[in-house]
Amino acid sequence: MEVLRSAVPYDGTVVALGNFDGLHVAHMTIIRNGIKYAEEHGLKSGVLLFDENTRGVMQGGIELITPNEAKIELLEREKPDFVFMRSFDREFMRKTPEEFALYLTDELHARAVCVGYDYTFGHKAAGNVEMLRTLGKKHGFEVLVTEAIKIDGRIVSSTYIREAIKNGNMEEAERFLGRRYCVEGTVIRGLQNGAKLGFPTANINYDAKMALPKEGVYAGITYVHGKRLKSVINVGKNLTFNAKNLTIEDHIINFNDNIYGEYIRVSFAKRLRGDIKFESADALAKQIRADVDAVSNMDL
Repeated sequence: MEVLRSAVPYDGTVVALGNFDGLHVAHMTIIRNGIKYAEEHGLKSGVLLFDENTRGVMQGGIELITPNEAKIELLEREKPDFVFMRSFDREFMRKTPEEFALYLTDELHARAVCVGYDYTFGHKAAGNVEMLRTLGKKHGFEVLVTEAIKIDGRIVSSTYIREAIKNGNMEEAERFLGRRYCVEGTVIRGLQNGAKLGFPTANINYDAKMALPKEGVYAGITYVHGKRLKSVINVGKNLTFNAKNLTIEDHIINFNDNIYGEYIRVSFAKRLRGDIKFESADALAKQIRADVDAVSNMDL
């Protein structure tokens, strides 16, 4: 899979289009449909991604579910021929639906595009699926539409996944994402309270734009040094020690390596409890021990 930022070097392509802010189950269905169509018609398959969340740029303040680095990693597993990355800048935002259709054919060499049932495009989202079909006939590309994907009768959407994450319902987020929700970042030095209690933690310098799980303690997995390790993850303000900043502190079970400055990823499997202010450090240590024992015995 090539990651391109300039001209697409293929004569005919099938391009998946969408905001793809989560790369959830429905997004991946759109992308897989494009890959399948390309294989059947001797074309090259691709995905158009933007450096910025398009809805976030237009509406402001939308939290990220999947950063671009993780998107590239996930897409590599699907094996499209290319991902085309570009900036969602003012010039691009102001393209009319007609100009966007010309961009698809002139710049991406599209013979077909794959979109979701609710896809919109062009300046102020003036274009919809029906308009795209009309423009496709005019400019020579097919339009493949993926209908709404539902789980237990509910349409898969990034909005619903964000709600599940913010409510701490990580199992629900996992079902609709098609994978566990992850947060990643560099390990930085924190207040060392965990180490003082005998449970050292990796304080993750996460992207402030990421959607964060509800404050509390979670069972999860940390990916570091090529290993997959069980973890107890605290999202909160360390109430027992009257800390002020919201942090993600990750106690990796049976792991003692010095990983300051290293980039790690944590996945959230299940919320164990809320963020509690304990009467003493000893009481907190006792609870952490119970949390660690519980996670150690889980099948994660």
